Amino acid sequence: MYESHVSGREAVPSPLHRILVPVLAVLFSAFAFGAAHGAEQLGDLTGPWQLFVDDHLVAESSQLSRVWHAFEKHAGNPLLRADQAWEGAAVYLYGTVLPREDGTGYRMWYHAYDGDYRMLYATSDDGLAWSKPALGLTDFRGSAENNILFQLTHENHNPQVIHTPWEADPQRRYKMIYFEYGRTPPVSTVTGYRGAYSPDGIRWTECADNPVLVDSPGDVGNFVWDPLGKRYLGYPKKFEEVRGFRRRCVAFSSTTAFESWPESTLILTPDEYDDRLVADADAAGAHTDFYGLCGFAYETMYLGFLWMFPITDGKNDGPIFVELVSSRDGAHWRRQDEPRAPILPLGPAGAWDDGMVFTPNHPLVEGGTIKLYYGGFDGTHGGDANAAIGLATLRKDGFVSMRAGGQAGALTTPLLENAAGPLRVNFAARPDGWLRVELRDASGEVIPGYSETNCDVLTGDHTEHAVTWNGNSALPAGPVRLRFILRNAELFAFAAGNGVTTR
Repeated sequence: MYESHVSGREAVPSPLHRILVPVLAVLFSAFAFGAAHGAEQLGDLTGPWQLFVDDHLVAESSQLSRVWHAFEKHAGNPLLRADQAWEGAAVYLYGTVLPREDGTGYRMWYHAYDGDYRMLYATSDDGLAWSKPALGLTDFRGSAENNILFQLTHENHNPQVIHTPWEADPQRRYKMIYFEYGRTPPVSTVTGYRGAYSPDGIRWTECADNPVLVDSPGDVGNFVWDPLGKRYLGYPKKFEEVRGFRRRCVAFSSTTAFESWPESTLILTPDEYDDRLVADADAAGAHTDFYGLCGFAYETMYLGFLWMFPITDGKNDGPIFVELVSSRDGAHWRRQDEPRAPILPLGPAGAWDDGMVFTPNHPLVEGGTIKLYYGGFDGTHGGDANAAIGLATLRKDGFVSMRAGGQAGALTTPLLENAAGPLRVNFAARPDGWLRVELRDASGEVIPGYSETNCDVLTGDHTEHAVTWNGNSALPAGPVRLRFILRNAELFAFAAGNGVTTR
């Protein structure tokens, strides 16, 4: 961790029928759209929780430090290795992991490389032991007994899968966007991201007008559905001249129509501080690139896994690891506080993931845990390497905490509109630590009955715990400021109903 301070006869309809049917149809569609874009979508990470990754919810703070927390890697890693002839020596997770629709187990879309790319499919009952089912869909050396999804050319890769259960056409309940270099005529002659749809995530049909996003040479891109903005988001790689070097950077595209994406625009480039990563490199031209960004809606905001690529030889070699970025709109991103410790670091020397690590288009959240499946390499970008897939976990909403030591600290939020009880908190206190919450009105005065002394002290370690004031958990009417007071404890997030906004 790193700490910084701070969705017969034909009957003649009656006039009433003519009015009611269209109105009811619109209402039903709106209801169905809203419901389907909620919990029904696999991989939806949004909710009412408010995080302290930035200062958006910090009006005042004293005696607190912002602490950045890294994912913890599973002791049994790697969980999925390259052990089939069509996988070569490298399987990695430019791709997607989703829970099964019935809630029992998981599904993974990943790819392999042995000189040719192949997009593959695996399943697991427990998320630890993975199987590669014989799909019978694609020929490999005279047999279809493999887990290859489809093979447009030898260069299709990076399968980004999105569950879209609101689609009326059952054949389009899953979407995929993947990359093709466009250099395999006559099948593929345009560089870009191609779209496909499927009823089950296994049998895919190409979109009518491919590629859906023409983009060159951004061969790494991550794509998701955004439940907050009701749109698809894409973050393809884009090259740009930055401080004397042609660098890999991050671009952005968004659309409400999956089969039609606007040209991406540059949004994120390495800054001078990023080049510290190659300060000790002997090679001329050493500099830092961004290899990719996985951006996704999380609770009430957006988070991203930024793939850092310090090019230590000045050409094309170096390690790749992951930092966290955050956003309030999905397009403008805030970097971590310095020194920007990795959210997913490399493994120790000699480990299966000591050279490069890559993340899928989004993690999963189950109960009080964030699960992040990731690809790891035992070598750096410029050389030969083996690759496999592992798992890392983090406390729910645990990317950042506001921490107090032995001296009590306090954090006051801006004025919150539409707050509704109960107020819930995600916090961890040491054995001698505690947390209390005080409510204040628009003028900054303590609301009667909701003072610090009225608050029932909170202790222990909880990803979700209701706050009470003399046993009362209801929040008062009207806008409120929350003042958190804590000692030997850390606060990760809070929830005060849906629709909370700041004034």
